[in-house]
Amino acid sequence: MLGLMVLGTVLFFYYSSTLPAYVNLIGVAVLIFLAIYAVLRPKSIFSMRSVDDRKLEITPDELIWGTLRMPIGEVEELDIYIFAFDTFKHHTTSLMGRKATATEYGDKNTIAFMYRGVKYELIFYLGTFKHYDVLAKIIQRWSEKGIEFTARSAFEDSYIREQVKKFG
Repeated sequence: MLGLMVLGTVLFFYYSSTLPAYVNLIGVAVLIFLAIYAVLRPKSIFSMRSVDDRKLEITPDELIWGTLRMPIGEVEELDIYIFAFDTFKHHTTSLMGRKATATEYGDKNTIAFMYRGVKYELIFYLGTFKHYDVLAKIIQRWSEKGIEFTARSAFEDSYIREQVKKFG
C-alpha cells in the first residue's frame, strides 16, 4: 500500500506538467484525501493511534491497567462510553434513503477517570457481544453498589440485543 502510494505520487508529479490544470487539482485533492483517509482509518498501518501493551481489565470491584490496580471505590470522575463491539451489524439508512446494514469496529469505546490525582483517558476494544454483555453487567453492578459514574452508549442496549438476534 505504501509503495503504491509513493509510486502514484511520484508518477503524478512527474507527468503533472503535461496535464491540464484541472486534472492536477483533482490529482492533488485525491492524494490529500488518500493520505487523510489512511491516517484516520482504524486499522491502517498509517494510523496515528498506537496499541498500549498494558492490558485493561474492568471488573465490578476494580480497574486494572497493566500492574496498576485501582479499587472502583477510589476512582473519581468515572465516565465510560460504549460505542460498539467488533463486527456489530445493525440496520441504518443510506444516503439514498434505503435501508442498509452497517458494521462497526470495537475500538471506539472509551473510559476516563481520575485516580489519586492523575487523570486517565483510555480507548478500549470490545471484541464480541459477550464482552459487551459482561461490561453491561459490570456497569449494572456499579450502579447497584452506589458508585458514582456516567455511562453513555452510541446505541440503546435493547437495540444492540435486537440487532444481535437478527444478525448474529
